[in-house]
Amino acid sequence: MRSEPHPPYSQRMTFAFRRLERNDIPRAFRLLHAVHPCRVLSEESVRWRFDHPHPGVRDTEYVAVDTAGALVGFVRSRLIVSEDRPGNGYTTLLSVAETHRGSDLAARLLETSEKHLLGQGATCLRAEAADEGVQAGGPHFAELLREKNYEPLESHHVLALDLSTLPDLPPTPHGVELRPFEDFSDDPRPLYEIDRTTTRDEPGGLTQDNDFPSFEEWHEHIWPHPLVALDLSLAALVNGELAGITCYHSDHGTRMESAMTGMLAPFRGHGLAAYAKTAALHRARERGITHAYTGNHSDNAPMLAINDRLGYTLAGTETVLGRGPDR
Repeated sequence: MRSEPHPPYSQRMTFAFRRLERNDIPRAFRLLHAVHPCRVLSEESVRWRFDHPHPGVRDTEYVAVDTAGALVGFVRSRLIVSEDRPGNGYTTLLSVAETHRGSDLAARLLETSEKHLLGQGATCLRAEAADEGVQAGGPHFAELLREKNYEPLESHHVLALDLSTLPDLPPTPHGVELRPFEDFSDDPRPLYEIDRTTTRDEPGGLTQDNDFPSFEEWHEHIWPHPLVALDLSLAALVNGELAGITCYHSDHGTRMESAMTGMLAPFRGHGLAAYAKTAALHRARERGITHAYTGNHSDNAPMLAINDRLGYTLAGTETVLGRGPDR
């Protein structure tokens, strides 16, 4: 038996919807941090992305302000403008303050995003919704999407790890050396090539090879991002040959998340990814990080097995839903 979706007071609530302004960012960050507990964010990173639009996409953020002037809602509308997937529109990071989750605010934020994306030429709409432990209010948002004929396209497991429970670091395998990304600051192109190659054949997901940015775009928009933890991310070398990478984002406080772990095909199946990840997590704990997060596609059995051995536990599932000609 379904409960009433909105309590009576919600019908009296009014909100002003407008685009995010730079001086909104401190309040917007606090809302995002509260609603998405497994995402590693910082106020600096939100401001940096606002000032440095990513190539290939057109991001527009909207906020909702209540009658008291409080910022109580946030949504990002992302239109893909690169040649390989033109017309794909995404509604992401939908966030509603706890005090307003009984209202129709989530539905109105979704409508705001959809209207914007369709007005910009989107032909296929997608949206992300997650379990409660990953996105506060996420199950309600998922229900809204299903009511609007969005269909599930793919799911990711979102995993969490208390670093105090890390297993011991195993002995260094023969011939293996781990080097932090900081060591490649003068010439990070070798790391880029590993990232591009291993991302291309990562199990599961909707990403295509031609989605990957050029080196120039990667070097300008990804490498210097404030969340990229060059001190925690490690390159693995075997007998001096670059074999793979394990990359991390950090809020430079107590939280980190895995951005990518990939080994070149000739070096797979020997435990190198597990060793590199374990070493990176120990390195992070030594630097004051207490909690780590990661997301794995449900088809990525090898990485799910590694993370299980490391002690990650399921925080929830995030699902991409879509509607339109291509979904």
